[in-house]
Amino acid sequence: MPRRFIALTSLAVGAALTVTVTLATPALAKGTTQASITGPGLARPVTISVAAGSEALPGQGDALSSLADQTGLFTVLFGPSIGDITMSDKPSRLRTPPAAATLGPRYTLTYTVPGITPAPGQASDQIRQYLYPRAAGGPVIYTLPGQRGFGQPLQATGWLRGTPQLTATLTRLGIPAGASLPSAPSSAASAPAAAPKPNDTTAPAWLIATIASAVAIVIAGTTLWLLRWKQRRTAGHAPV
Repeated sequence: MPRRFIALTSLAVGAALTVTVTLATPALAKGTTQASITGPGLARPVTISVAAGSEALPGQGDALSSLADQTGLFTVLFGPSIGDITMSDKPSRLRTPPAAATLGPRYTLTYTVPGITPAPGQASDQIRQYLYPRAAGGPVIYTLPGQRGFGQPLQATGWLRGTPQLTATLTRLGIPAGASLPSAPSSAASAPAAAPKPNDTTAPAWLIATIASAVAIVIAGTTLWLLRWKQRRTAGHAPV
């Protein structure tokens, strides 16, 4: 019986690990292949691409990866924790929406991300953000809710505050950046009319897989205990 218990428990754990790998691998193996920025003052879209057959991934350091890091694309797709990768230029979440009067001109940033599953009305293989490079206090990024990533809703939507690295990156791309407006007033900030408040973040795939693993192990252990108890009871009532 102990051997059978060990074997079935191992089977349950292996199945749970398979689920975890299946859920995590598509996201971790995918990145963006292109970014396009449109907005006021640009005669044509500013486009950044990678070489054919490659993808920009977290922490790579090339132009597209850096822009994606600095605008929070990988946080939006994969959640706040991306393995052991540390990004010093990662944007921070804003607790309240900024006032519309402090945002300045709005640019549309569209990433091409092969393999995502678009929601109704969402363009295939595209994640869209609004970019405010001249907002008071530093650049601001807004990720529209309702979009989907790799088989699930985006891990984070709403307002992010960019770092000075984003300002430098946008300036190199020919996009006017740097605060041109006074600091936000101390009174309560009102949300801009063009963008709703952010949705709550969704549970990451690894958390779902971990819960599934625990449930599978508990079910397997309980089933084996009941079988063993039934066998002992049957043996105790067997005729001599």
